[in-house]
Amino acid sequence: MTDVPAQPVPPERRSRWRRRHSVDPEQTIPGLAELRDAVSSLLTAPKRAADWIAGLNVAVANVPDGLANGALVGVNPVYGLYATMLGPIVGGLLSSTQLMIVTTTAAASLTASQALLVESPEERASALFLMVFLAGLIQLGLGLAGLGRLTRFVSYSVTTGFLTGVAVLLVLSQLPTLTGVDAEGGNRVTQTFDLLLRLDEIHVDALAAGLAAMILAVVLPRTRLKGAGRLIAILIPSLVVVVLDRPVALVHDVGEIPRSVPRPSLPPLSAAFDVITGAVSVAVVALVQAAGVSQTVPNPGGEHSRPSKDFIAQGAANMASGLFSGLPVGGSVSATAVNVLAGARSRWAGVSAGGWMIAIVLLAPVAVGYIAMPALAALLVLAGLGSLKPGEIESIWDAGWPARLAGVTTFACTLLLPIQAAVAIGVVLAALLFLNESSEVRIVQLVRHPEGLVEELDPPRKLPDEEVTVLHVYGHLYYAGARTLEENLPSARASRRPVVVLRLRGRTVVGATLVDVLASYADELERADGRLHLSGMSEEAYAHLSSSEKLREHRNLQLFEATTVLGESTRAAGDAGRAWLVAQRAREGGEAARG
Repeated sequence: MTDVPAQPVPPERRSRWRRRHSVDPEQTIPGLAELRDAVSSLLTAPKRAADWIAGLNVAVANVPDGLANGALVGVNPVYGLYATMLGPIVGGLLSSTQLMIVTTTAAASLTASQALLVESPEERASALFLMVFLAGLIQLGLGLAGLGRLTRFVSYSVTTGFLTGVAVLLVLSQLPTLTGVDAEGGNRVTQTFDLLLRLDEIHVDALAAGLAAMILAVVLPRTRLKGAGRLIAILIPSLVVVVLDRPVALVHDVGEIPRSVPRPSLPPLSAAFDVITGAVSVAVVALVQAAGVSQTVPNPGGEHSRPSKDFIAQGAANMASGLFSGLPVGGSVSATAVNVLAGARSRWAGVSAGGWMIAIVLLAPVAVGYIAMPALAALLVLAGLGSLKPGEIESIWDAGWPARLAGVTTFACTLLLPIQAAVAIGVVLAALLFLNESSEVRIVQLVRHPEGLVEELDPPRKLPDEEVTVLHVYGHLYYAGARTLEENLPSARASRRPVVVLRLRGRTVVGATLVDVLASYADELERADGRLHLSGMSEEAYAHLSSSEKLREHRNLQLFEATTVLGESTRAAGDAGRAWLVAQRAREGGEAARG
């Protein structure tokens, strides 16, 4: 770029700019380390297993997860298995992220559970199915409207705060089942305090079964059993409980285990307000989680994932799950990692996982009923603990007070408020953070060195007399951004004949607020007998500013439209400014000679 005049660079300004404007590396979506490791293994490993083998691995891993999530929602755990049948099939057929497994997730299940707290046990199941169906309808509508790009606006700090709160709630919610204590309280936090005051009531058999399942679930996946380790981890303690006839709650105590695949039926449409708001919350949580998965898992053929199509896939999967008495589903980090590590090469791995699950439900319904509930609670406690990411929390804390405030607020709201309110507050915080970031505007002075290199420096507070100062603007210039620009432009009040070249490269739309700011700055320069040259403007911006009545009345304002040569219009603006200064000095010299 050769459009900026060469000027001496004060060393103190150069170091001050570098200290002030250092940029941290871009953050990533939280909770995806396991999946990234799986993808790395996939990209470096040879082809090993067919898709149907990978699907079997996913199905085996989904059995304990589906049952545990059903228990988490507070309904018959078999409803979790129904969801793991339909989610992978429908999601696998429709998703643009071919290796993503759409199945039950702890975050979506916990969101549904919190939203259903006001429902009676008799009405909870029907309210759940309607909520899942409505969540799918919302996701489908967002996908058809092409709004998949909305996930890009979800704040990292808000997402981290929410998912951390969900992880803590997940652990707290399973403590009563794990200990056999029927804790009381208005929310999970108060229930936990009540449980701590009643430690003498802990059911030893339930706690022993849960701890045994927890230890086995940690150890067995590290052996040759791998994906089947968690399933065996809940089967062994359950077998001991049944054989010894210990008084521990089993799955069939929660509800009858059907011996067939459910028939589709439309949930009753008399929805309460909590069901509707819960459906919105479930839809948002599932979509945000799936966005992280789709951004991490590359398609085998190199085809890019399309967020809106993934919205449609998850929406259709949730509508099917609601029709077939299932839990909410979404893109699962853990199930997708199992799928990738098992050698999946196409979307048919997910479809086959659903088929395998149908076979499991048809062949082993009686065995499912004898699984111990504390064993399922142990899996959920491990899932919650595994979702806590100290490194990601620390990165939010170190990112400054806006990110810190957003993360802590979302975390506290998730723990203490209904989940719908926490999601709503998180969405509002994300919007406010986006608006705050959009209003951040940075101005730099461009200085060209004799060898042709251009350096960005802090702009001067006061414009130098009879010199051309070239400025470039970073950031959005809408509304608050334009006003921030106005506050940070160098002052011309004590200057004589300053010329400012304001580079607006890349601006296609110029709002009324920016026009007002430019007019005011032109006034300030005019009072100092200076000029304002605007360069690098697109054709649209040039036409808009040229036709503005507020700007046309300023004779000291000149516009320079961008060309295909980068920096050419700014160079022309600078040359025009220097020619004007030469002419003014010549005029003054002539007047002095005549005087």
